[in-house]
Amino acid sequence: MPDSPIARRIRAALEQAEDVDLHHNRIELQVGEVIRLEGEVDNIAVKRRARQIAQAIAGSTPVEDRLMLRVETRRGDDQLRQAVLEALMTEPAFRDYAVGERADGPPDDGEERYGIAVEVSASRVRLHGRANSPSHRRLAEVIAWWVPGTADVENRIRVHPPRQDNDEELSEIIRLVLDKDPTLDASAIQVIARDQEITLKGVVGSDVKRKLAAYDCWYVPGVHRVHNQLQVRPPG
Repeated sequence: MPDSPIARRIRAALEQAEDVDLHHNRIELQVGEVIRLEGEVDNIAVKRRARQIAQAIAGSTPVEDRLMLRVETRRGDDQLRQAVLEALMTEPAFRDYAVGERADGPPDDGEERYGIAVEVSASRVRLHGRANSPSHRRLAEVIAWWVPGTADVENRIRVHPPRQDNDEELSEIIRLVLDKDPTLDASAIQVIARDQEITLKGVVGSDVKRKLAAYDCWYVPGVHRVHNQLQVRPPG
């Protein structure tokens, strides 16, 4: 464990954060020109929160999130890549995309081309390409996260032409993600986005589904906090 003052401050903040729980999540710090978080964590909420806490303390020093999720399904790189490609190709939102082909440079024929390419190394998925909206970029990342065996997703997809992001678009993609989750009844969940913080209201059937709804929000890049106000429906 590095003995620098900033490392001690970050470690102390992580230890105090109940939603990180260092007793069950192994997080190591590498401090230099960039602060790197490494290790394995239980779920996407811990991964996102750990980076936010570290960045708040690091200030202008960049924080690189290299944390991996613990996965039950281990797959070889080629097998995981193929699974991610198949998941993207079967998603209706990408029916006009060249999935498997990288299209992130300027078009040479005057026509916009959108595509997503996938690389995999040691359970870490990297997405490249060009998307026509922030929502498509976000959806591609969520789909990659949902593929069994994915321990990390690095999203390098570019939005072209560039567009101003906003809370309305963020709430819309979260509603879409919740609707695509077969374990949830999205019609019973209300999504409110404000300053990139998400509030969930409504009723779900169990504590597990309550947690899964929050995880679905954290899978969406750009979410800063999730306020889970979902109520669990009493049995009977």
